This record gives sequence, structure tokens and C-alpha cells, in this order.
Amino acid sequence: MPTYDDLETSTAEGRPFFLYRFAEGSDLWRFTSRATDWVVPAGTLADEAGAMTWTASPLSHGNVVQSGDPRRVDLALTFPLSDPFARRWLGPRGGTVTTLTIFRGHEQVPGELVAHWKGRIVSARVEGVRITLQAESLFTALRRQGVRARYQRLCRHVLYAGGCRLALADFLVPATVTARAGLTLTVPEAAARPDGWYRGGILRHAGVPGFVVGHAGTSLTLAGLMPGLEAAVDAGTGPVAIEIAPGCDLRRDTCAGRFGNLLNFGGFPDIPGRNPFGGSSIV
Repeated sequence: MPTYDDLETSTAEGRPFFLYRFAEGSDLWRFTSRATDWVVPAGTLADEAGAMTWTASPLSHGNVVQSGDPRRVDLALTFPLSDPFARRWLGPRGGTVTTLTIFRGHEQVPGELVAHWKGRIVSARVEGVRITLQAESLFTALRRQGVRARYQRLCRHVLYAGGCRLALADFLVPATVTARAGLTLTVPEAAARPDGWYRGGILRHAGVPGFVVGHAGTSLTLAGLMPGLEAAVDAGTGPVAIEIAPGCDLRRDTCAGRFGNLLNFGGFPDIPGRNPFGGSSIV
């Protein structure tokens, strides 16, 4: 029986295919470039418990480039515009990280796979009748200079992430959308809080988060499109269930009063307006 290496070096006998595994926290999506679904036998992948079915998908990817320049090893993946999985990236993504591992194999040896490429999804755009996901290589992230703490009056942390240490689940409250006009939604429950309470916060529908940039009365304005939510509201079948969490203006008083999180406040509100050593502004 031929091996993966035999088929890879053959000029005519190889029947290669690709497997694409997207991971987002504990959620996994498995696709294959084949015309039909493909089952990977148990034990083939060390991190897969048993035999797994990979769903046939019309997705494709560009050339994998080997280069010492990390800016040249990014990868583009193309989906049809109607693909529901790819459309998840057209709305706001918040701080969610989605990793991608591409495996290469040959149909004659289903028990042998090679990790072809690994990275994470960083952006999405619509190009005609296609959706293109841009992914950066794992090595690009490793070579990037780390983020330094910034000495500033406002908090430097991202709300509900990293140094903020607040859990989004602790602040989400159930709500409904009864109407929309563009990016502005009518959410009756939002009126229970003062104007601006949800500005900079999160609106979540069916597990997909959106970023709120405006709040006045019952109106919440989103930073970008949420196709799933828009379709549900436009269907006109009644109020659409969502969850909303308050926002933060990154000020010390808001951190203490709204969230009780002063111990994790990442700003320095008491720094002087001018540098006492050189006289120049440090704001």
C-alpha cells in the first residue's frame, strides 16, 4: 500500500485533498475541499478523540508561501457569498479569536494527514459574489512585537477581556429587538438604564456579539452589520431575543461605580498634565 510520501512525490497517482478545521474556544467546524464529506479514521489526529466527519464545502485557499518576511505568509480563504459559516465574519467579532489548521492528505491513505498550515482569521471582506477571509500565520503572530502597557489617564484594558478581568456572562441581561432602522435597533429594555449606559457595550444574538456605539432611551446603535439579527428582525415574526451588556468609557469613576472593578483599573488618572522633568506634555 502506498504511503503519503509515495503519493506526494508521484507524478500521476496522488489524489490530494485539504481539510480545514476552524476553532473558536470550545467550538469546532470541520470542512473538506472534496466534493463529498470525508471521514477521518480514529487515531489519525492526536487531538481528535475518534472518527470525525468533515463536511464538503466549496471553500478554497491561496498559495502557501514560505518566506522569512512574516508579512508575506498570510493566507486568503474564499467562500461563496451565501455560505452561512463565512457570513459570521461580516458582523462585529469583538475579541473572539478563531484559529485555522489546514491538513493535507491523499484519498488512498485516509489515515495519514500532514499539517499544511496553521494560523488565525483576522478579517473578512466581500468581493463580488465571494467572501474572502484573511488569515495570518501562527509565525507572524510569534514574530510580532508585543503590546506594551500605555501610561495614560483612561483605562488601557479592553472591556470584558484581558486585564479587565470581568466576565461578560456576569453582565449580560436578556432583551428584545422590536424594530430596526439601518444600524439602529429598538430595544425596550435599554430604557431601564440611563442614556449612554450601553454605549461601548455588547449586544449578542444567537451567540454572535455586536459592538454598541450609541444608546439613547430604547435605541441602540451598532458599529456594524449583524446579518443574522437583521434577517430575524426583518422577518416580522415578533420581538427577537438578544442579550445586552453595559459599556465603559474607560474612566475610573465608571469602573468603580458601574462595575465595582477598581482593583483592575488600568489607567493613571492622577498623572500630571505636564512632564515634571522635561516640561512636555505626556498625555
